[in-house]
Amino acid sequence: MGGEKIGFGIVGCGVVADYHIGAIEDIEGAELVSVYSRSESRARETGEKYGVPWFTDHHEMYRSPDLDVVCICTPSGVRIPIVTDAVAAGKHLVVEKPLAVNIQDMDRIIEAAREKDVRLMGVFQLRYGAAVRRVKQAVEEGKLGKVVLGDAYIKWFRPQEYYDSADWRGNWALEGGGALMTQGSHNVDLLQWIMGPVKRVYARMGTLVHDVEVEDTVVATLEYESGALGVIEATTAARPGLPAKLEFSGSRGTIVMEADQVTLWDIQGESAEEAEAEATDLAKAASDSKTFGTEGHKAQIGEMVQILQNGGEPEIDGPESKKAVELILAIYQSARTGFPVDLPLES
Repeated sequence: MGGEKIGFGIVGCGVVADYHIGAIEDIEGAELVSVYSRSESRARETGEKYGVPWFTDHHEMYRSPDLDVVCICTPSGVRIPIVTDAVAAGKHLVVEKPLAVNIQDMDRIIEAAREKDVRLMGVFQLRYGAAVRRVKQAVEEGKLGKVVLGDAYIKWFRPQEYYDSADWRGNWALEGGGALMTQGSHNVDLLQWIMGPVKRVYARMGTLVHDVEVEDTVVATLEYESGALGVIEATTAARPGLPAKLEFSGSRGTIVMEADQVTLWDIQGESAEEAEAEATDLAKAASDSKTFGTEGHKAQIGEMVQILQNGGEPEIDGPESKKAVELILAIYQSARTGFPVDLPLES
């Protein structure tokens, strides 16, 4: 495609769409060319707001030659035909987490994209933060010595009104899960990205406060392939909501992150890093689902533009975006059966 602008379309005009559109507008070489929603009023409102064609039929939208990339921002449980039809039309994909709500559908999407030579990018935008990349590099370089623990704590709060605001929220079929899948998946992704593959999980979960189908509280113990151990705690029932925390501990030191900030860097032989005290948009997300920043989305959408103009593959491609979701599904399986579950899961 050379230096041409890359045309992006938005599928699903809810809250998440605004992050994608904001990123597209800020990236040189990207252009918003269309939007789609099942709701005619929402599609029209979004299209008129940004001055682009709007659609309630995704097939019609996909026929446009100006459309190169489709950003999938719909609830997870309704997106399979929308995604597979985009692949069939030869459109590249930026898909919000989770890629799908079960292993079979994730594999179906990944294989379809491979067969059509479509670039498939999963959205795990927190990986692109400077602090978390510094932490990953420190672990990979062995600065913590033998890593013995890798833990994630997502103690957030969502009122009942949050779940009541849309029919897909709190629904296993449409959302794929609750506190862990929806609120916790980004930090689960960071945990396994930094620590490496998980070998076995053992979990318990419950719906302790909210009137929903899905879990609002879950605790899991992890055994990594490296031999290290870990814990994941996730809830949407802990008022007022605390910044998500990641902890990495080894024989030479410990690193702690809260939201997108390093709050402890205590490594033998190194001077301590200064913790940043100012609350960021990411920290505020513990109690407000509408306060995420757009920097991570800009990084990922900008990466897609560069790939389509110059070649290459997404850093978070289909198989990579599957890993965190597979881990979450294993935790759910363990919690339901009461037994440990080994990974990888069978398709």
